[in-house]
Parts: sequence; C-alpha cells; structure tokens
Amino acid sequence: MANLYELVGNLKEFEHFYNDAETDEEMLEAEKYLVEAEIELSEKVENIAKFIKNIEAERDVFKKESDRLASKAKTLDNKVTSLKRYLQESLVFAGVDKVKGEIFTVALQNNPMSLDISSIKFIPDDFKKVPDPVVNKRELLKHIKETGEIFEGVEIRQTRSIRIR
Repeated sequence: MANLYELVGNLKEFEHFYNDAETDEEMLEAEKYLVEAEIELSEKVENIAKFIKNIEAERDVFKKESDRLASKAKTLDNKVTSLKRYLQESLVFAGVDKVKGEIFTVALQNNPMSLDISSIKFIPDDFKKVPDPVVNKRELLKHIKETGEIFEGVEIRQTRSIRIR
C-alpha cells in the first residue's frame, strides 16, 4: 500500500485526469481511478487512526503506572518528613543538639533566616515588586467576538487539529 503522501498525490492526479478527459470513456476511467484512490486513502487514514489509538492506549498505561509510582514516592516522602519531625521533636524535648552514632551524626542546626509578613502596607515601596501586567486573553477574545474591535498588537488566528472519534 502506498504511503499517505502518495495517496494524497494520487487524488491531485485525478484532477488532471478528469480535467483532461475528453470522452465518456476517459471520464469513467478517471472516476474509477478516483474511487480506487479514495478507498486506499480511506484505508490508510483508518490504519493511521488505529495506530494513534494504540499509541494513546500505551501512553495511558505508562501514565497510570507513573501516577502509581508517584503516589508511592509521595507516601515515602511523607514517612521521611514524619520521621524527621519525630526525631527533631525528641531531640528538642531531650534538650540535646547533637547525637553521634557509629554511622550517622544527627544534629539540630539553625536554618537561614526567613520572613513572615502579616501586612504589606507597612513595608517601604523600595522592597516591593510590581508584577508585569497580564492580559486576560479569554475576556479579550470575548470582547473581540462581541464588538469586532481588534487592538493593535493583537492577532487572531484559527488553527485546526485532528479529532479521532
């Protein structure tokens, strides 16, 4: 079977046969050629769609397994966090900053200083960042659809994609 590119080319070739046909017999032959090309194209497209669905199914299996493993990793992260908290609380309660073992040394240490800000209004402007403005594209598109007004620097585009049902 020909590849998709060749099959599409065959359909273009049909236009030439059909346009150049001068007799009824030549027209019938051109139409026969079209039917064969359309059947081959239909089969090729159907096979590619099946292949896509198989790949999507395989991807879904990997995604499901990835989610399962991520969940397992998250459970282990939670256990580590819980054990570290338990160890820290125990050392603090015992008043011990450092325990030296045969393999590991466990010590309480100070983390870098950080800030908790309860009200931004008392902070001088020198320490505030103003974020860049963000365009609400959904609202802008709605406005353009309703009014037809297109602003400079805005371009509307309509794309197409394949849907396999």
